[in-house]
Amino acid sequence: MRKIRIVLFITALAAILAGYALRTVFPERKIDEKAYLKEMLPELKFSEKKQNPPHYRADNGIIAFSTYDIAPSVRGYAGPIKLLLALSPDGRIAGIRILEHQETKNYVHYMETPEYLSRFIGKDVRDQFRIDRDIDGISRATVSVEAMAKTMRDSSRSIASGVLGIETVTNGKRISQSPGWISYLLLFSSAFSFYLLTRRSKRFIRVRDIFLVTGILIIGLYLSSPFSILHVFNLLLLRSSSSLLWLTIILTTFISLVLAGRFYCGWLCPFGALSEFIGRIPLKKWDIRPETDDQWRSLKYLFLGLIAAVVLISRKVEFGNYETYVTLFSFNGTYLAWSLVVISTLANLRIERFWCRYLCPVAAFTGLLSRKAGGYPSRKDCPIGNRPDPLISECIRCNRCYRS
Repeated sequence: MRKIRIVLFITALAAILAGYALRTVFPERKIDEKAYLKEMLPELKFSEKKQNPPHYRADNGIIAFSTYDIAPSVRGYAGPIKLLLALSPDGRIAGIRILEHQETKNYVHYMETPEYLSRFIGKDVRDQFRIDRDIDGISRATVSVEAMAKTMRDSSRSIASGVLGIETVTNGKRISQSPGWISYLLLFSSAFSFYLLTRRSKRFIRVRDIFLVTGILIIGLYLSSPFSILHVFNLLLLRSSSSLLWLTIILTTFISLVLAGRFYCGWLCPFGALSEFIGRIPLKKWDIRPETDDQWRSLKYLFLGLIAAVVLISRKVEFGNYETYVTLFSFNGTYLAWSLVVISTLANLRIERFWCRYLCPVAAFTGLLSRKAGGYPSRKDCPIGNRPDPLISECIRCNRCYRS
């Protein structure tokens, strides 16, 4: 395991440096805002971009601008959502296009459609831009929609006031963030408390099943925010979020890693929970030789290294999106992605936690950072099929076998 840690660390560091070097030699192509303007409002002719604040002006008085020029600090789940907006002289949205974003496309695919964007046409800059009231929410993309609403409201009001001379309310109600982070924090705190209790007494061991079910319902279906390797890639690329849910997921996962290794995998991960419950269906499991099992378990580290290299060199996080739980809980993916979900799910009937053991990048990442800990000898009913005295990187801390 020490060699794997060193190799993956060097791979990640080299990929980050290579990515920055390539970006220096081959700068990212600038967004052609004039092309988007022509596509958005083809019948109008706009002036060159004026400054203070940056904007374009059409002959009929319509003002167009990039929201990122005006409100760069507003961030979605994985970075800023850059929009091109057009305002009529009376302060209403006359056109909208998405220029760029780093959000996971599985979740925001509907947000990108002309059908959804057209619903903003005619909105007044003096509106509050409240989700599910002034603006339609999107299930499983709440954080992204909130960020889009805030960047749209703040930038359009600034332009309306500074360029169009329209008086706007600057102290209106803030766009409140979804309370999902509270649900996540409460679930994590409760689960971690019982994790500690099960280390003291096996009387509480069945309570873990309650948290596995709750993880599926809350993290998977309600929040649609399982911890993903995409979180890690965004951190390495210095792309943070202003979302409290994002911050809560990151902080709690890393705290649990330090204190309890792969606690998240064994107590909260919705796909891991689903896999474990399917694995409990009384069908005979395949007898895999220890040597073969070890080789297959190494695959997840190999895939993590390869994907990390591609993502960090290209600086495109979407290239690392192969996780089954992202497809499953976003309810969106390619035929290939859904095929992987089906195969990985059905495989649990014959191999305990198939995805977790052999392919999961989060399992590989959390395994790399798991500290040595005694008291986990494993036993025959190990939910991840560990043999006696396993590496701590393969232990999901269910505490069935724990001996103080």
